[in-house]
Amino acid sequence: MPLWGTTHDAVTNKPKFEPTSEDSDYKRGDVYATNAGWVRQAGTAASGNDNTSANPEVLVAIGDLAGSSSSTGLRAPTVTSMRFVTGSTAATDLTAGSSSQTLTVEVTWDEAVTVATSNPTVVLANGNQGSGSGRGPYTLVYTATGSTANRKRFTLASQTIAEDDVLTLGGANIVLANSSTISDTAVGGTTLAASLVLSGLTAVTHTVLA
Repeated sequence: MPLWGTTHDAVTNKPKFEPTSEDSDYKRGDVYATNAGWVRQAGTAASGNDNTSANPEVLVAIGDLAGSSSSTGLRAPTVTSMRFVTGSTAATDLTAGSSSQTLTVEVTWDEAVTVATSNPTVVLANGNQGSGSGRGPYTLVYTATGSTANRKRFTLASQTIAEDDVLTLGGANIVLANSSTISDTAVGGTTLAASLVLSGLTAVTHTVLA
């Protein structure tokens, strides 16, 4: 089944026909693995209703897909994408020169993950290409607001940025554990930790406009 991934590979283990664009109702980021198979996040435009508490729609049934078995499951959840969420949509820009900017990024895994203990953080670099210096790096903390089963958001309020600053999300370890645990929801508890390592993806940048 070439359009459906079953191997443990962060770049190619999702359904291949789903678009990667965040502007699409059928975006790939809303699809993740459960032990029923590949499912679509409940409560999205593509799911046909706004009930976020509904059971996710099963797109293709693959038993124990999210299990920890090395022979049948994807094992530990891995990071498949990350993005800036700078406003109500990913296209909303930050305001240069303001000291009250809220920085928000989102990390997506190929399985549902649970933030089990404490507050994991993401570090966002600032190249200080704009006037002045000393801005960033910024440590963004996990927030349940806007987070879903497999997509977790990290935010930091009241920050100053300048026009032309280039913010960078990425690196060998994009999530700093901060004594916290992000675990595989399908396995349950804190038995199987989710991968916090950027695998096969490049860093994402955002240039601040005037």
